[in-house]
Amino acid sequence: MDVNELVGAIAREVIKQLHGSAERACVMVLENRDAHLAEMVKGYLGEEADIVFCGEDTAGRKPSRYILPYVTCSEMADLAAGRADAPALKEALRLLLAGVQVEALEFEYKVYSETAPGPLYSLYEGYEKTLAGYGLKPFMHKKPETVRYWQNLVTETVVAQAAEAGARNLEVKRGAVVTPLAAETAKNNNVNILKQL
Repeated sequence: MDVNELVGAIAREVIKQLHGSAERACVMVLENRDAHLAEMVKGYLGEEADIVFCGEDTAGRKPSRYILPYVTCSEMADLAAGRADAPALKEALRLLLAGVQVEALEFEYKVYSETAPGPLYSLYEGYEKTLAGYGLKPFMHKKPETVRYWQNLVTETVVAQAAEAGARNLEVKRGAVVTPLAAETAKNNNVNILKQL
């Protein structure tokens, strides 16, 4: 951990203690509680939120995210047609009808990307697009605001990797040399190259 990160961590802890601990976000998993599933979802979310499952008490909090862990091929077809049989899917459909976004951790059809005939695979890609239009989208991982790079030469590859990670800023050493192609790649990908003070 560098000095800036340490100072930032200390400042956040002091502010948290002064203001009292902020209420953690609540994330609803649209499935019955299962130890393996709980660990899997925790792996996706990290420690940023309290995870509750269908039917569990949210302690008066409104969930900030709704997650459908696994969507099978037949469930995709049913949801795309506005139908749902299983309790978790009925709840997902109810949320979608209410205009609430639901995130899917995994779509089963993607397992068959190497073996499925092209037209059949395209059908399920179409279902995914339809469901995205309804508000059922793939799970969005938290993207870093800033990526730090401490080498002396900043190349287009470094900038492209930061952009691929979803970062808006690439922080580099004050004396780092930024190649012209890296600067162009940063401009094209809306990545700010920030030199450390």
